[in-house]
Amino acid sequence: MGRRNPGSRCHLAVLLAGLAGVASLAGLVAGNSVASAAQAPGRYVAFCAAGEPDRAGADCVHVLEMGASGARRVLILVPGHSEGAGMFRDVGSYLSHAVPDTQVWAFDRREQNLVDSSRFGRDGELSYYLNAHYRAVSADTAAGTRDWGLAMELGELRRVVLAAGAAGRQVFLGGHSSGAGTAIAYAAWDFSGTPGYQGLAGLVLIDGGAHGSFDGEQYKYPALQSVQEVEAKLVKIRQASSPFTGDLGYVWQVPGAPESVPIDYQLVADYARRDPHGASSLQGLLPAAMRPPFRVTNAALLGWLLDTHAPAPDLQLHAGHVDPGGALHDWINDGPADIEEVAAAFAQSRPAAEEWYWPRRLSLDLIAVDPMVDSPITRRLGLRLTHARDIDAPLYVFETGLTHGTVVQAAQWVVANSRIREHVYVTDDSMVHLDPMFDAPGRNRFLTTVAGFLQKP
Repeated sequence: MGRRNPGSRCHLAVLLAGLAGVASLAGLVAGNSVASAAQAPGRYVAFCAAGEPDRAGADCVHVLEMGASGARRVLILVPGHSEGAGMFRDVGSYLSHAVPDTQVWAFDRREQNLVDSSRFGRDGELSYYLNAHYRAVSADTAAGTRDWGLAMELGELRRVVLAAGAAGRQVFLGGHSSGAGTAIAYAAWDFSGTPGYQGLAGLVLIDGGAHGSFDGEQYKYPALQSVQEVEAKLVKIRQASSPFTGDLGYVWQVPGAPESVPIDYQLVADYARRDPHGASSLQGLLPAAMRPPFRVTNAALLGWLLDTHAPAPDLQLHAGHVDPGGALHDWINDGPADIEEVAAAFAQSRPAAEEWYWPRRLSLDLIAVDPMVDSPITRRLGLRLTHARDIDAPLYVFETGLTHGTVVQAAQWVVANSRIREHVYVTDDSMVHLDPMFDAPGRNRFLTTVAGFLQKP
């Protein structure tokens, strides 16, 4: 069994709320035949700049569109740190059916165009990905990506918002975790003289936001003190070995390339989807710290890493528990989330639930806009946050127990320092960070309450 080169993953302390990962799998299982992954609902649509072809590295983003194309209401959702559009697979499927005349569009950042998903679900899958035969992106192969930050993302999100609002459709914009911060930054942005909030029917912030939303998690954005500090950080980004972070690997202290954890998680999820009750052949390939201390099934391995043994509450969901009896421990699927639905979402390639390549520049920009104040720091970074005090779109905020109340507190500050008059705050302390994305509708206060917000006249 071969191991990948562990030298290229950076151990950064930037743990923005996102999604659970697994440790780096090592080795090769030759000749393994894998069935193709189940398809996500909806259409995966490219939104490209005029004249651009839909190809890797192009000025294109993609959207998972769920619901009837003739709907008069569109909810656009932005994924959080290292998340992909596939994270909203279940949310979009439910809301597009439960809320009349509504589509849900899940946004994928441009970085997802760089992913080599060509062999997932095909023969030789493990050899291709675990032995690093896939097309990897590095500083040498990704010229220009060091500048991929929030300005680029919001410019591309603008293209999607305008398309959604064509023919007079209502457009709601929201996001999960740091994607919620992206949504509120969009509302405050200046698009060639037009405020971002203009034309939005409402904002939907899911367990995230701005102005210290994550403070209660005992993680705080390291506030930028001066333009000189920003200049120094930009130099470090230019000089770093990779334009992309290895944040998910940092969670488990697992060395490797930035994409190692997303690749490995997708493989674990795919095995859990195809053969949930079969003995896990991947368990023995995990680093010792990540292995359950007993033999488990494929579903139990996924549940162990996402629920029972998730390394942090912002990387966790509630889906049941490991069966304590027997020589082979299966997963008891009695949680608010269904482990089979979770596996189906994370086994996807296009759209994927995880993002392989998270730009260092995007992390810096999100730190800079978190105060929601136009400043010399934001202006130096090209962040046009000039309309924060003018935002007047209705606001919906959902908060889990992750931050112990600071998501709502931060939203209240935004309301007090803007023209927002209509606002809804919903808290469910029993939920963890990924639960709103996966809990069944009957046990998911986010789904039931946001449905009412979207339908409010």
